Amino acid sequence: MKKKLFVVTTVLTGLLLAACGGNDKKETTKTETEGIATSQKIEISSPAPLSTLDTTQTMDKNTFTIVQHLFEGLYRFEDDSTPIPGLAEKVDISEDGLTYKFTLKDNIKWSNGEPITAQDFLYSWKKLVTPETIGPNAYLLDNVKNSKAIRNGEKSVDEMGISAPSEKEFTVELEQAQPSFLTVVSIGWLAPQNKEYVEKQGKEYAQDSDHLIYSGPFILTDWDASSDTWVLKKNPEYYDAEKVNLEEIKVNTIKEENTGINLYQSGELDLTRISGQYVAQYQDDAGYVTHSDVANYFLDFNKQEGTAPANVHLRKAIAQAIDKDALAKSVLNDGSKPLNGLIPRNLYKNPDTSEDFREFSGDHLVYDIEKAQEEWKKAQADLGDKVKLSVLVSDDDNGKKLSEYVQSQLQENLKGLEITINAQPKNNVLESRKNKKYELSLSGWIAGSSDLDSYFNLYDGTSAYNYGGYENKEYDKLVTEAKTIHANDPEKQFEDYKNAEDVLLNQDAAQVPLYQSASNYLINPKIKGISYHLYGDYFNLRTAFLEE
Repeated sequence: MKKKLFVVTTVLTGLLLAACGGNDKKETTKTETEGIATSQKIEISSPAPLSTLDTTQTMDKNTFTIVQHLFEGLYRFEDDSTPIPGLAEKVDISEDGLTYKFTLKDNIKWSNGEPITAQDFLYSWKKLVTPETIGPNAYLLDNVKNSKAIRNGEKSVDEMGISAPSEKEFTVELEQAQPSFLTVVSIGWLAPQNKEYVEKQGKEYAQDSDHLIYSGPFILTDWDASSDTWVLKKNPEYYDAEKVNLEEIKVNTIKEENTGINLYQSGELDLTRISGQYVAQYQDDAGYVTHSDVANYFLDFNKQEGTAPANVHLRKAIAQAIDKDALAKSVLNDGSKPLNGLIPRNLYKNPDTSEDFREFSGDHLVYDIEKAQEEWKKAQADLGDKVKLSVLVSDDDNGKKLSEYVQSQLQENLKGLEITINAQPKNNVLESRKNKKYELSLSGWIAGSSDLDSYFNLYDGTSAYNYGGYENKEYDKLVTEAKTIHANDPEKQFEDYKNAEDVLLNQDAAQVPLYQSASNYLINPKIKGISYHLYGDYFNLRTAFLEE
């Protein structure tokens, strides 16, 4: 078993390295700091405000990008996305892969100077899965002994398979071997929290930057829940502070890409995201950087009984009426690729065959106007000749462009279907989806770890992310078996997940995958040492610095 785990880890590391490669124009990460500028202050943009900085509740990757700068956990990501020790000094993994014994570093401290202990991890992990304080990412710990039963209210949190034998020792017991486990613990959702501090702040905890303490390379100032701007400053208590060069990072929320570009060109902004037409326009700029995301952008349905989106023929009609190739190449034109499956490319390869899951599972519900119109006729027989639906989307440039294209495709290819666009701020879109206040929605899901289940969980009957109310017992059974009884048999696991994708997409059309996105930036060429991780954040400035 020990040998098998080593092989899986080696292949996974290779996948992470390969997924960082390709033909993308990327800034080369540089750790040496010769010629470093005297002033280490930069200003960057964010496409949306922060949601919540309670790490047990954070959901969106925009916020997670900031979280990864403020809160460090047991492990963190190296430049190539390999998990390496963070607040932990080391981990000892049992031969059967079921027990992880972490030993914490000496003299690690919170930003207020108090020591970080194993009890801080015990507190935050239990808080994440306790029904009264449960977070949306609680499912990530389902493989920890008794954790799923705890979040479902079937067992006491005291029975969770974690313990802190001493202030420096933190032990985790798993139900099944999980080679990706160190990737999962490298993201902010499993960062520590100090129980005494959190309880002292009460309801004010994480409501603003004055009611937080930090375990990562930076601290936050000038932020509250309504802020469009905030500031990151170097954390002097961070154990590796000598490798943190930037003293201050000012962040501005800028929704209009053209505004960000103008500020970048005038020297007022050092980093801004761009997409679509701007990618073509600025791809020869000295500061242009692009990276493929391990992400699925999709159309989702609120399948509430008695509503039009609950009709499977309507969903199948919509799913096959959108030309994804034209969307990626002509409309987005930013490095995005058409996607015909739940799982994006480069998420996970079979450790025995090195075959990527996307290639193994193949394409589902591809663009086919004839089949779409056949399903539309069936839907009309149930719903009437004319159907009017609203699509929820973010109010940024990309959301506007994408929703208008989907609207045009559906109304042109499915005569009698009328689509209206409901554009809202990104954080409002998230809340509307959580509260099930939508009919159709355009949104994305980007890999939180290399686990295939991190995508399949979206449609699990008990998932906090199953906003559209999808229920299929066969799907749940296949997904459960894939991550439990077949967890150590890659061939059977891949077959389970392939069959689950077939149920989800071909049979039920519960989601319409549209494209695998790319991230594009204009970045001050004098900024060096930025990391671009596959998981957790869009970019990381832990070791970044300004050249003279």
